[in-house]
Amino acid sequence: MIKLFDIENNTVKPTAHCQIIKWLRVIQEKFPDKALKIYAYVFYMSYHGEENPYFNLQQDVKEDSIIHDLDIDFSLEEDEIIEAVEKATKLYETPTMRAHKSISTLLDRIATFMGTATITTGRDGNLTALAKVAKDFDDIRQSYKGISRDLAEEQAHQVRGGQDLAYDQQ
Repeated sequence: MIKLFDIENNTVKPTAHCQIIKWLRVIQEKFPDKALKIYAYVFYMSYHGEENPYFNLQQDVKEDSIIHDLDIDFSLEEDEIIEAVEKATKLYETPTMRAHKSISTLLDRIATFMGTATITTGRDGNLTALAKVAKDFDDIRQSYKGISRDLAEEQAHQVRGGQDLAYDQQ
C-alpha cells in the first residue's frame, strides 16, 4: 500500500511519495492549503482494504460520505484530483482486490433487489426467481468470505508485484 500521509506528533503530514511522484506532487503545488484533504480523499476513494474506514460502504454512498466527513467545501472536479484518484486506484489494485470489489458490489445489488422487489405469484410471477436468488445467495456470500480472506492475507504479507514487505513494514 502506498501511504499518502502519516501522523507525526499528532499532526497529519504528507509522505515522501507526495513529493516524489509527479501526479501527487502537483496537488501540493496547485492546492497547498487543501492538499491534505485531497490526499485523504484520494486514498479513501482509491484504496480497497481494511485500512480505509470507507472500505465497506456501497459505491453509491462512499464518495458523498467521504466528502462530508472530510468537510470538503471545494470542487474535486479538477483534472489533477481526478487523475490522482484514477492513478492511485490502478496502483492499489490487484486481481484479488478487483475480485473482492466485484463480488462485494454483486452482494450489495442482490441484497438491495431482494429488499425492494415486490413478490408476485402466478404464471408470470417472480416468486420462483426470488427463491432461486435467495438459495444462490449463500454460495455468493461464501465466495465473498473466501475472497475477503484472500484479500486480507494478500494485504498483510505482500506489496504489488508479489514482493514481500520490508522488515519495517510487517
